Amino acid sequence: MIQRIQSIFMFFAIFSLAIIMYKVPVLANKEEVIMLSNFRWAQIAAFITIFLIIYSIFQFKNRNKQLLLNQFSKLFLSVSFFIVLIQKDEMLPAKGLFLFILPYILLIIANWFIKKDEKLVKSADRIR
Repeated sequence: MIQRIQSIFMFFAIFSLAIIMYKVPVLANKEEVIMLSNFRWAQIAAFITIFLIIYSIFQFKNRNKQLLLNQFSKLFLSVSFFIVLIQKDEMLPAKGLFLFILPYILLIIANWFIKKDEKLVKSADRIR
């Protein structure tokens, strides 16, 4: 069922990551701002994250696979963050760099609800 609460959290994680990629600057200086789209490898890692989350949403029948996909999503999200952090040179962090924590937290909450569903299903199997 796609309408479960963890699917909503995963959708918001996709939405927030897309906003970080194209609307919010991740690095800033007095003269210029730099978006995530200026970092090729960070953008590729962010696209992989978005793809994994979308694929995870549709794996609602296999909760263990969904958990694994979300863990890989968090890994690629972290990779994207650290690529920007390593290549920042003399630039200062902007709002977008701090907003990277939002999709990460949303994926943690989604994983918590997936584990809660798995526990509920296992407890129902014991009763039978």
